[in-house]
Amino acid sequence: MSIIKRPLDSDPVIEVCLTPALWYQFDYAEKNVVVIDIIRATSTITAALYHGVEKMIPVETVQEAEAYLAKGYLVAGERDGYKIEHFQFGNSPYEFMGDDVKGKTIIHTTTNGTRCVLMSKGARNIVAGSFLNIEAVVDWIREENRDTILFCAGWKDHYNMEDALYAGSVVRALSDQFQILDDATLSTKMMYRYIRANMLRSVKQAQHFKRLAKLGIEKDIKFCMGNHKYDVVPVYDGEGFVRMK
Repeated sequence: MSIIKRPLDSDPVIEVCLTPALWYQFDYAEKNVVVIDIIRATSTITAALYHGVEKMIPVETVQEAEAYLAKGYLVAGERDGYKIEHFQFGNSPYEFMGDDVKGKTIIHTTTNGTRCVLMSKGARNIVAGSFLNIEAVVDWIREENRDTILFCAGWKDHYNMEDALYAGSVVRALSDQFQILDDATLSTKMMYRYIRANMLRSVKQAQHFKRLAKLGIEKDIKFCMGNHKYDVVPVYDGEGFVRMK
């Protein structure tokens, strides 16, 4: 395991894990972790809690989600971008904006993002980051002033651009207070600097966008790449994501 350590009494460190395949390199005990799955899991979690969902409980497998479904829970899920047919919801943020889900607990399973949440168990805090709530997340990280890992979900252990762009935007916003000690983190900051004016145009060239656009969810993609200023930080309470008090 490659562990980045900082000297005592120095500024906290911010790190970026570019894919789950690299997670084994990180020591996350006592660090804060921001899970990032822009298109669409963490954007959906953020939108759902902002619009009144009580809790989003991530589970890794379809079988686990089906067990909850059999007990009468509301269940949301997708695999390879497709809604799981017999679940009530898929993984679109638009599905969680109505009065019918306010105050509800939703079981949530996705191809990439929910897995990363469960991989992060043991961290000091786990929160969901998206462009929808980036200002709230940056403010929270700044206030915590603790070593932080930005964990990009990617696509089936592969790197993708939009998660890295989000990580870079957070790193850039916090570089006055947090140390950058590795090239992965520095590279996301530099990429965001040069792409930020045309992020959606750049992301449209990426394979993940092309893969998901074929499913007819371009409306979701555009929404997830926007800054909607949702003043909510979804925090994992050991069971699921709730609004941070």
